[in-house]
Amino acid sequence: MNQSETAESVASANGKVSALNPMGYPPTIEQLGMAPRFESLNDKTIYLVDVHFVDGDKLLQQMQAWFAEHLPRARTILASKAGVYTEDDPKLFSEIREHAAAAVMAVGH
Repeated sequence: MNQSETAESVASANGKVSALNPMGYPPTIEQLGMAPRFESLNDKTIYLVDVHFVDGDKLLQQMQAWFAEHLPRARTILASKAGVYTEDDPKLFSEIREHAAAAVMAVGH
């Protein structure tokens, strides 16, 4: 079909319409395994990161209270990510890499 032809004119000419899938092909990815588990969270620092998803901060506050009650030797830090969840926050992520054993990101759904 050239640019001057429309799908309608081609359909009326031969009774068929051709359609192409505009999605293309997904890129090849390398699947990563799960991070190894700690034997214990005692004496470890865990960042609870709010990414500004609706009421994510409330969920993280409840998680922090759970840790305080059930794993009092684990230290939790509530942190708020700059920008929306899809954007990078180099300062916070650097802090987490330097100080934390683990992080929980409260991304909804």
